[in-house]
Amino acid sequence: MGADRKGESWAVLAMSEMGKGVWLKQRLNALRPSCLVIWDTNDEYDKQAQAVGSLAELLTVITTRRAFAVRYVPRARTDKALRAEFERWCTLVYACKPGTVIVVEELADVTAPSYAPPAWRKLNTRGRHHQGFTIYFCSQSPAFIDKASMGNASHLHVGYLGEPAHRKAAAAHMGCTAEDIDALKQFEFIEYVKASKERSIGKVSIGGLSTPHGKNATPKKRKSP
Repeated sequence: MGADRKGESWAVLAMSEMGKGVWLKQRLNALRPSCLVIWDTNDEYDKQAQAVGSLAELLTVITTRRAFAVRYVPRARTDKALRAEFERWCTLVYACKPGTVIVVEELADVTAPSYAPPAWRKLNTRGRHHQGFTIYFCSQSPAFIDKASMGNASHLHVGYLGEPAHRKAAAAHMGCTAEDIDALKQFEFIEYVKASKERSIGKVSIGGLSTPHGKNATPKKRKSP
């Protein structure tokens, strides 16, 4: 068994237009990881990484270069084919160098509450512990992603979620209530670190990366109309 390495698994959750993509891109720009690979569902990370034309090209890049920032835009047209493509991608990405930063956009497209591809489970558990990967998996619909991913997340970054089921699913893992998430406004977020049980709130800055302010804070409740 390989030695344990310190990795992280971040659940980045919010409905569209609430700032999760802005926050994550700013974070990647600030971190400037030497090795970065992205499952770029919506072809939106062109400023953070270079696109590869195939999974074969992806494998060549991650196994031959000392440093890289690459993204793969899936090509599948059906749900079944997309899940199979994602599993192949996860299998290849596990070969990345220790410490690689990995981004998965819209995990709900390729998992279900009771199912995750085996290669994804391996990437998000053994990959974090033994390879030291830092993984950011994103979703607008946390109630639809696999429960193991939510359970294994070491950090949560949560913006406003419009559906009660999604607010409830996120709140169950971060020491707050669904009402706390409902109280968030555009670009506001709650962050939670499971190991320390520290909760903080913050706001994405369009001009730069905001840092959370106020540990163990609780958002103000919305007033009833």
